[in-house]
Amino acid sequence: MGCFDFYDDVKRHWDRFKKWLTENFPEAKATLRKGASEADIQELEKSLKVKLPVPTRILYRFCDGQECQTDDFESIGSMGLIGGYSFYGHLVNVYLIPLSHIIMETKEIRRQLHFPGRDKYVVLASSSTYSEKFFFLNCTNGQLYVGTKNLLSDGEIIPCVPNALISLGHSFNSDQQQDLCCYEENFKFINLFPEEPSHCSIAVTNGM
Repeated sequence: MGCFDFYDDVKRHWDRFKKWLTENFPEAKATLRKGASEADIQELEKSLKVKLPVPTRILYRFCDGQECQTDDFESIGSMGLIGGYSFYGHLVNVYLIPLSHIIMETKEIRRQLHFPGRDKYVVLASSSTYSEKFFFLNCTNGQLYVGTKNLLSDGEIIPCVPNALISLGHSFNSDQQQDLCCYEENFKFINLFPEEPSHCSIAVTNGM
């Protein structure tokens, strides 16, 4: 697949997602940063000695992550684009982080962790809640990984979203959207596990 094909695919998905945010979660849309420049991306690649996969480069040209510098902890904990879940008070909500934060977080993680090939991974997203999680992009094969509870002790990471884990239940060209918003007490957030209707096939959810 050529770069133009990737661009068209990323733009189509990104436009649909922004439309969904506008209609369902404008508070989260307000956290989107403007797209990064090519120079910004090259600075990250030079600093971390990696080459970002083409789809990731294109995504960051549209949006340089989310603004997440605020003293309002409860607010920051609920607006992650990648979503999360709440289970018996265990709250995870994941942000797409800006390039500058990717550089900072990745360098810090590389100093702390010792797992094979760690130099080809970058921290692409993280949870802003007390239940901290890190998501790693393998820049060689484009696979996304999540750190387990053994991340700090053993450097354990596992692949995210196995094949066929999630089915939207609608055709790609359908205007219908799965209702991903969850309302819990005073919080509104993107829920990775929508309860009604069920659109998830039977599978083990790695790292959650």
